[in-house]
Amino acid sequence: MNFRKIKIFYETATELNMTRVGQKLYISQPSISQAIREIEEELEVKLFDRIGKKLYLTYEGEIYLNYTRRILNLYEESIRAINDINTNEKGKIKIGASTTIGIYILPDIIKGFLKEHSGIEISLSVDNTANIEKMILENKIDFAYIEGRSHSDEIIESKVWEDELIFISSATHNWINKDILTKDDIVKEKLIMRENGSGTREVVERYLENKNIEYKIFMELGNTEAIKKSVEANLGISCLSLRSVQEKIESGALRGFRLQEGNITRTLRLIHHKDKFLSKNMNNFITYSLK
Repeated sequence: MNFRKIKIFYETATELNMTRVGQKLYISQPSISQAIREIEEELEVKLFDRIGKKLYLTYEGEIYLNYTRRILNLYEESIRAINDINTNEKGKIKIGASTTIGIYILPDIIKGFLKEHSGIEISLSVDNTANIEKMILENKIDFAYIEGRSHSDEIIESKVWEDELIFISSATHNWINKDILTKDDIVKEKLIMRENGSGTREVVERYLENKNIEYKIFMELGNTEAIKKSVEANLGISCLSLRSVQEKIESGALRGFRLQEGNITRTLRLIHHKDKFLSKNMNNFITYSLK
């Protein structure tokens, strides 16, 4: 086995199209087929099923893909580690964040960090928790801050901040005379939620189900700002991070409510791949973010 073959297998397993792999790696299709065949002979298993004109990973192929991804990630990290040592206070940090954290928490932290470390470049990818986790596994980002829980045993997570979620309505909603909500208040309303894969949605649904509170999802939106606008227009109610709606509540555009059954709280987490080398610059940012 050599590194070239591992790379060819990985690209073929992720693309499942030898033509695209050939174009990406600048090699011929017969060379790809030969490399795959040699790996299969060495491992004494079939890594791909060839059905018609399409490629499909076998179960053994899926297992092997998990390990080759980690091998390639470690190789890239070894290069990054050396570069980080050589460049000292120069380099790039690729951070991921789920929506609430990426919009309402990290921008100020990044701004402050860059004032002290002007030679470092930071990129921030904001998406729902499920997609951020996928980016960690594919080594597209170095580490991330998420609102939900990680669902991969390849990812290490640690608690960093606490957050509270509250229900919101428009200023003209019929909850005008309420301060605390009951189960009956929720079941009567149209609930506007984040999309599946959102950490916020996962926390809200788990809370409501644990408290045996019935709810009806009226609309799903992939953007917190869109949800706030929809609630402000009195299209329904929602449940979002207090951090994300504080300004609207203070201005009077929205009203915030807690439940009689108790506050909805969650832990915000830092995650990274268990094989990830966290450079000096990365650790400096993480330490700064926790001040």
